[in-house]
Amino acid sequence: MTEGKPKCRSANKMSETAPKTEKTPAASGHSKILLGLIETQLKSSSKCRAYVPPEQIARALKENSGIPLPPMIHDYLCNLLEGKIKAPAGRPSDTKAAAIKQIRKLLIPSTYERYLAWLRKRKRSMGLVGWEAIQEADWWQGPPHERAARMTSRWYKYSVDWRAVQNIVSKAKK
Repeated sequence: MTEGKPKCRSANKMSETAPKTEKTPAASGHSKILLGLIETQLKSSSKCRAYVPPEQIARALKENSGIPLPPMIHDYLCNLLEGKIKAPAGRPSDTKAAAIKQIRKLLIPSTYERYLAWLRKRKRSMGLVGWEAIQEADWWQGPPHERAARMTSRWYKYSVDWRAVQNIVSKAKK
């Protein structure tokens, strides 16, 4: 009689979970790492002022549904739900901009060194007078180390001042 009709589960049966067995599902290595990272973040903060975004906790809970929570994370989650822990004030940092800054700090010293080596070689071989088209350019003024910094600044579309280029290079040498 029900062979031709598709079988639908009732709403009550859909909400029921699968029968529980003796074994709980083992957490994967990645999901254990998520819990470990959250726990490390909570331990490393001073005076328990760490803030772990709820999305990160939710992801860790979803991936670790079968294993018990470490006590530190359990306490943090209770405090978060009770409203005792608040998100830090202010605008969240832009991770994309921070990544671009890091990349620049890695690339600027090598670009500067390349320009500086070229300018030193040019100074020895033919001097730094330059041809008429660039003699009045602002980036062609000063000694070779300043010129290299100005040329590097110009290469990165003036996103960094030439003095900042010198500071970045100096920090990279330490």
